[in-house]
Amino acid sequence: MKGQNTLDKICNFSPVDSTTSHNKAILDELTGFLPGSVFDAHAHIFKTSNFNPPLSTFLSECPEVTGIDTWQQCMASVFGFKPEGGLFMPYPVTGCDIELANDFLIDQLNKAPKSKGLLMVPMTEEMPVYVKKHMDHPQICGYKPYYMFSNEQPITQASIRSFVPEWVWEDAHKKNRIIMLHIVKDQALADPDNLKVIKEKCNCYPGMKLILAHAGRGFHALNTKRGIASLRRIQNIWFDMSGICESAPIMAILKEFGPSKLLWGSDFPISQVNARCVTVGDGFLWTQNDVINNNKVNISYRPAIVCIESLRALKEAVDLFGLSRVDLNNIFYGNAYDLLNITKKMNNRTQNLYDRAKIIIPGGTQLLSKRPEQFAPKLWPAYFQEARGCEVWDLDGNHYYDMSINGVSSCLLGYRDEDVTKAVTRRINLGSMSTLNPPEEVYLAEKLLEIHPWAKGARFARCGGEIATVAVRIARAVTDRSMIAICGYHGWHDWYLAANLGENDALRGHLLSGLDPLGVPVELRNTATTFVYGDKEAFDRVIDQYGDRLAAVIMEPCRYHDPKKGYLEHIRNETRKRGILLIFDEITIGWRRNFGGSHLQLGVNPDLAIFAKAMGNGHPIAAVIGTKEAMEGAIASFISSTYWTESVGPVAALATIEKLERLDVAKVVNKSGEKVLEYWKRFGKQYNLPVDFDDGYPCLAHFKFQHSLSKELETLYTQLMLERGFLAGVSMSLTLAHTDDIIDLYGKAIEEVFHELSKYIKAGNLEEKFKGPVHHTGFQRLL
Repeated sequence: MKGQNTLDKICNFSPVDSTTSHNKAILDELTGFLPGSVFDAHAHIFKTSNFNPPLSTFLSECPEVTGIDTWQQCMASVFGFKPEGGLFMPYPVTGCDIELANDFLIDQLNKAPKSKGLLMVPMTEEMPVYVKKHMDHPQICGYKPYYMFSNEQPITQASIRSFVPEWVWEDAHKKNRIIMLHIVKDQALADPDNLKVIKEKCNCYPGMKLILAHAGRGFHALNTKRGIASLRRIQNIWFDMSGICESAPIMAILKEFGPSKLLWGSDFPISQVNARCVTVGDGFLWTQNDVINNNKVNISYRPAIVCIESLRALKEAVDLFGLSRVDLNNIFYGNAYDLLNITKKMNNRTQNLYDRAKIIIPGGTQLLSKRPEQFAPKLWPAYFQEARGCEVWDLDGNHYYDMSINGVSSCLLGYRDEDVTKAVTRRINLGSMSTLNPPEEVYLAEKLLEIHPWAKGARFARCGGEIATVAVRIARAVTDRSMIAICGYHGWHDWYLAANLGENDALRGHLLSGLDPLGVPVELRNTATTFVYGDKEAFDRVIDQYGDRLAAVIMEPCRYHDPKKGYLEHIRNETRKRGILLIFDEITIGWRRNFGGSHLQLGVNPDLAIFAKAMGNGHPIAAVIGTKEAMEGAIASFISSTYWTESVGPVAALATIEKLERLDVAKVVNKSGEKVLEYWKRFGKQYNLPVDFDDGYPCLAHFKFQHSLSKELETLYTQLMLERGFLAGVSMSLTLAHTDDIIDLYGKAIEEVFHELSKYIKAGNLEEKFKGPVHHTGFQRLL
């Protein structure tokens, strides 16, 4: 690394260096932060007599036997207690006796039953006998190759291939062992060849568990920040933060991998040196007392020991990221315990929590569409702990690619989009609520009216059903009428479910199958009626029967298909003639099919249009826009709510809309949907499955099983996809995060699952393959 220096010529090593007044003062800053338990995921132990020739570095000043006892003393001086265990490895130096170093490691592990060890390995074509003899030791869990043993010069520029033999990768894969890798080269984790090898080996050897030491050698923080994003989809990779004294590389790991992949490590005995590693220029510098001359600079420089400097960096990252105590405990020990199988991992936390939820939360969830019973009862994970792009992790740490409804179509850019999150974080940091109003609501209104020149006003709420209710209230206020004609799904409110009251009790629940109007006042009977999308005659009958009583016609301009030519124009003309407001519900299809909404593409302007879901990309925001005449109703009627004045929603919407426009996301997701459909069609035909497709929009790709056991096939499809790491059903909301490589992974899974389903159908044993009940049926949308 350019500009780096080594930890040479350091003051005498002391196992209790952290008890000096200077270090104690800094430790006091960490009061309340340090955990009650620690597992050190990166610590070196050694006998100085095994170094040949003897060293002139600080290691020569260490105790002859610098073992686990010494490590415990040093850690106790920091944490106030002796850690019970750690992940230990020999200390690497050129010319050291690897066999003796490993023998010492084994001897030490035998005295520390709660610890694990990594064997030092040479660059040889086959596993040496002196390594093989220790591989069955119950506390040995993997390997620690070192760049010092590379055959390339200079070793600081050594390629990974030059110091990690192939047999190490192969054995780690076969036996689920760990490889801890200290990469080098000037760019470290940003080096293209390093990234290529890491991705290649992790994909080729999925049984292997790779720990990238020192935050992917993030001593130059920008290297980790630049390179880590390309590793995000690799599941068998972890990071220790040993020796890292800046928060930036830790933040980069948290951002791309979350807290579950980060391991605290001390880098003992480096941990005991008074020094701090800092990013300088395009390299890094270990700033030590003999490097900074206080007589020549106008500052007082007294570094704490590396262990404390590293803890300060972790605290800064934890505070910036907003991690919880549970997250912090996992970083200090929980993640290592899970990785190393030290304690029995709690399984089924996701399903168990849902069982608890069903007792205390009526219905189990807040949204019918998110109930596991809608997909694969007893199998579909009800909860997520992390979501990024189109990837989610459940409470048990299981990873899935979301090839299903993707937040019920709310995250068109993908989960936790970087640009939206950045804008929202800024707003939260500056304050998101006040006695005053957020200026962003004005900016958002201006942007929406710019996109929709026919509209002259905008009002905001925070969810789709809410904004539909606002639009209906506006229509009733403007027309002084009550009746609403409905075509589609528009939420749970009384005005909508009143359509399901029917003309009499015998028709209750008939028109909108699956939506029970229980609790809706029967006095609202005959305030709403329905018609089926695309049926011009049905619409005309509604107009003929209720025309002068109708305040509004609310409908989705389209959902899965374009309307028949002239259909929307006919509705527009008839509503205008009779003084009925036309409301287009763009909550689901808007932005997805076309930037700004499908009605712009279809060339028919309503009186009011409503938006939600994708407009905030996972953050609550909804809008109604309308003509000047229509929006008069928003002034005349009392429509008001406290949380409609918070600022996160408008900020998220502005950032989302900007990105949707800049990247032409509607075009991208349409192309991605075409690719998914092609996989379904190709393998459906190849395996002669009874799958049926229509000419629907690829952005909401879907298919049907034309079979007497269609629900069973749908459930089994989901079950088999879950086993392969995909949340999937017979419909999919595409997002910007569904890149070609992820869709190709899904395509491979589609081939496997369709093949299995075809075999089960032929064998007639479909129902024998279920691991849970058949999924429930949803509700009818009239589309």
